Amino acid sequence: RLGERCLLGANSGLGIALGDDCVVEAGLYVTAGAKVTLIDSSGEAEPRTIAARELSGASNILFRRNSQTGRIEAIARAGVGGIELNDALHASN
Repeated sequence: RLGERCLLGANSGLGIALGDDCVVEAGLYVTAGAKVTLIDSSGEAEPRTIAARELSGASNILFRRNSQTGRIEAIARAGVGGIELNDALHASN
């Protein structure tokens, strides 16, 4: 299942379901068994690592790969009203 208003970056893929308003960055493949580090956007909580399947169906999540550590990170996208595409980049003239 792929939720409403999700954005999958180029060459990304999924082995889990996504809820609404999620983003998977370009080039990232999230398999069910992949280890994902949960990042607290406030920086108050210590990051913890879980299997991606535990996030299956969750909404409002950004999945990205940390370029320094290589780990897959999941960050809550609070207060997001969906994904808006740049009209200039997506015009088909």
